[in-house]
Amino acid sequence: MDSASPIAICIGLFISFLITVAYVYCEWLFGYWKRKNVPHKKSTSLIYGSIGKLFKAEVSQGYFFKDIYDSFHGEPFVGFYEFQRPSLLLRDPEIVKKVLAENFNSFHKNGLYVNEKEDNFFNRNPFVLTGTRWKEARSKLTQTLTVNKLKFIPESISKMYPSMKTFLDETEDNIEAYEFGTNITSGMAASWSWGIEDSGFSKTKSYVREIAQKFVDMFIGTTFSMQLIHINPWFAPLFKPSIVSHETGFFNDLTKKSLEMLISTGNNSSPCVLNSLRQTRLKSGQTDDELMNNEVIEDLSGVVAAFYFDAYETTARAMSFLLYTLAQYPDVQRRLRDEVTKLPKEQLTLDEVQKLPYMEMVFSEVLRLYPPATFLRKKCTQDCQLGGLKVEAGSHIIIPILAMHKDADIYPEPEKFDPERFSEENKNDRHPYAYIPFGSGPRMCPGMRFAISLIKVVISLLLQDYEILPPKNEDFKPINPSASGILLVPDAPLKLHIAKLKK
Repeated sequence: MDSASPIAICIGLFISFLITVAYVYCEWLFGYWKRKNVPHKKSTSLIYGSIGKLFKAEVSQGYFFKDIYDSFHGEPFVGFYEFQRPSLLLRDPEIVKKVLAENFNSFHKNGLYVNEKEDNFFNRNPFVLTGTRWKEARSKLTQTLTVNKLKFIPESISKMYPSMKTFLDETEDNIEAYEFGTNITSGMAASWSWGIEDSGFSKTKSYVREIAQKFVDMFIGTTFSMQLIHINPWFAPLFKPSIVSHETGFFNDLTKKSLEMLISTGNNSSPCVLNSLRQTRLKSGQTDDELMNNEVIEDLSGVVAAFYFDAYETTARAMSFLLYTLAQYPDVQRRLRDEVTKLPKEQLTLDEVQKLPYMEMVFSEVLRLYPPATFLRKKCTQDCQLGGLKVEAGSHIIIPILAMHKDADIYPEPEKFDPERFSEENKNDRHPYAYIPFGSGPRMCPGMRFAISLIKVVISLLLQDYEILPPKNEDFKPINPSASGILLVPDAPLKLHIAKLKK
C-alpha cells in the first residue's frame, strides 16, 4: 500500500492544527466563569451557549431564567452564556439592590438595543435609551404623571364607567379578561396621552386602538428576534425588528392634530401627557408655533406614544390577571368588596382608594405571581464589585424578577395565591428587593403609579355593582406562559363571566 503523499500529510496536520486551535479557543471562551470561580450553567453548544431552550423557543424567557435560578440554590449569582457571551444572573436581593440603586451609575444602561438613527419610535422611549437621553426622556414623562395629575383618574374613569356598565349589562356570554382590560385602557390611555375621547366599549374599535393592538401583536411576535439583537447587536441587520413603519406616521399626525386642538381651544389645564409636555416647553421659552416643527412633533410623539403603550398593554395585562384571580377566589373577592363598598362611589377620590389595605395586599400578590416584566437586563458601564466578584464593563446582568417572586425560601408555597403575604408584618420580614414587579431605582417603570391607580379605581367601582365569576360552561384554565419573550402572556384566553351583583 502506498504511503500518504507529503501534501496529504501536510493537509491532515493543518486540519488537526485548526481543530486543536478551535478546541482550545472554545475551552477558553466557555471557561470564563470557571476561571472566575463562579457557579455557572455550562455551554451546550458553540452556537447558542447555555440558552438552547430559549434559542429554540421551547420556553419563555422568564421561566428559562427561573430554571437557572432554581438550579443553583443558595448561590448569590450564576454565570451562563448567551451565545458566546458570558452573562450573570443574580439571585441575592441585596446584590439586586446594588445594581438597581446603590451602584446605579455602573448599571444605568438597560442592555436593550435600539437603532437611534433609524428608529424614530423607540429612540425616544425612556426604557431603551442610554446616556443622558434616557434621563431627559424619563424626566419629561414623570413630570406629566405627578400626584396632582393622577388625582384626575377617578374622574376620568367615572366618565367611562356608564359605557362599561352598558357593555356588561348587555353581555350574557363569557368575556376574555385581557380584551375587557384593553376596552378600559384603550380609552383611558388615549385620553391621558393626547386628550382625545375614545370609548373602549363602543361596538366599533377606534383606529388608535387597532394600531395600538397591531403594535403590541408585532412586538410580541418579534420578541425572539429582538432579544437576539439585545444579546448581540450584530443580529440587527438580519432582523431589524423596529416599529418603524407607516403607522409611526399615524401617531405623529395624531400628536400634531391633538396639539393644534389644545392650542386653538386654549386648553392649558388638560391633564393629558401631551399638554403637560407642551406646558413644560412653553415655560422653557418655546412658543406654540415652534412646537409645530416636525422634529419637535416627532419628539413629543415618541414620549406620548411610549406612555400610551405602557398604559394600554401593561395595565390591561395586569388587570386581566387580577380579574381572573378574583373569579377563582370568591372569598377574597367578597372581602375586597366589603372594603370598597365603604367608599363614596359618586365622589371617589384617588387618596381614598390608595388607602385600602386589602386592595393593596390582593393586587400586590397578583403582581408577585404575574409581574408585568419577568426579568430585567442591565449592562455594566464601568468595572465594579458585586458580592466579591469583579464585574467588567460591558457585562450583561439578568435580574430574574419572576424567579425571585417564586422563590420558596422567600415565599413559601410560591404558586399559592395568598394576599396575606403582603400584610405589613409579613412585608417587613422580607428584603424589599425580593419584590420588584415594576423594577426599582432611578429607571423604575415611570407609568407604575398610573397603572396601579387606574386598576384600583376600576376594581373599586366594578365590585360595587358586579360579581366576577368563573366562565359559563367552561372550566378554569391554568395560566401557562407562552414562549413569546419578555412579557408574561398566557398561551390561552382567560375567560370569565361578569354578572350584576345581587343586592
